Amino acid sequence: MTESEERYAAAALTVFKRFGVRKATMEEIALEAGVSKPTLYATFRNKDQALAATIRLAKQAAVESVRASWEDTASLDKKLDFLFQRLVVAGYDMLHNSPDADAFENAIGDASGQAIDDTRRLEATMLAEVFAEYPAIAEQGTTSKDYARFVVTAAMQAKRQSKSRKDLLVFLAALKMSVLAVAGEAT
Repeated sequence: MTESEERYAAAALTVFKRFGVRKATMEEIALEAGVSKPTLYATFRNKDQALAATIRLAKQAAVESVRASWEDTASLDKKLDFLFQRLVVAGYDMLHNSPDADAFENAIGDASGQAIDDTRRLEATMLAEVFAEYPAIAEQGTTSKDYARFVVTAAMQAKRQSKSRKDLLVFLAALKMSVLAVAGEAT
């Protein structure tokens, strides 16, 4: 993203959090970004494109945070904690503090839907790199890439379907325990 795109996406995130995705307008995003509507429209043709940029910006920051945390530990247990906390639980908290959480999670159009799909692939690729270090995963009859995609999908589905933060944490603890067992790291 260009510097302007990042600034406009950050402004869109602020507006989406304040009003919700459905009620937010491009005019409010332009106002928050300190630009005219035509300037904003030159970057994002519609609200769906603004949402897509917001999703990418927020996820990229979270992914960078997870990667930085992973540099300080070799423990799969800790890596999963960082991943789940920064990508799943933090996302759950943000969504459930916004006026229309399901719009963030379900997207409103093709561009935002594609952004969600792209971020899931990025998360799975990142996790597959970690899983590649654990031969026990391959011994279970799956690839690190396929297993990573499964874990990310399960975690994100839990985020969408959990009725409470506590339910989400219980699910993630069980998922983590299962991953550690498959990887041969169960204690």
